[in-house]
Amino acid sequence: MTDRATRKATREAAERAARQGPGHARFPWVQVGALVLGALLMIYGIVGFWPAFSPLGPDGRQSTLLGLEINPLRCVLQLALGVIGMLCATRLSTARAYGWLLAVVSVAFVVFGILGVLDHDIDWLGMNVPSTVVAGVFAVLGLVLALGPVRRGFPGGEHEPVHAEPSRREDR
Repeated sequence: MTDRATRKATREAAERAARQGPGHARFPWVQVGALVLGALLMIYGIVGFWPAFSPLGPDGRQSTLLGLEINPLRCVLQLALGVIGMLCATRLSTARAYGWLLAVVSVAFVVFGILGVLDHDIDWLGMNVPSTVVAGVFAVLGLVLALGPVRRGFPGGEHEPVHAEPSRREDR
């Protein structure tokens, strides 16, 4: 490609971009989901610290927040999962890996929650039935992130995105 042809292609691309206006950024729903779930888990972990250090109730159980039993160890794990989720939202592959991580850890929470509901002596994560259900919901959402389909096309139209600089590759 000659220098003149490169300049003409660049000018045409700039004119096409000016006609189209700003386009949509390519940010798949999996990454948005990892960001949102990470933020929710981070908030859930932080807010959980408030009642977690209060004295035990009359039945010897931890205090609750909106019916969910709170435990400092579980709050730390949820806070870590939230931070990891927000960090993994930057790339599609890491967002999918976060979906798997969230699903596995949440299934472990469900198993420990069921065991803790059945035998209060081994309830070291402080999980009651509502906490176990919430962990199950996060497990399902993690599987959705890990296995959900992603559209590979360009959102917002039939035109390919216009790049700021033309390709430096020369045809030989």
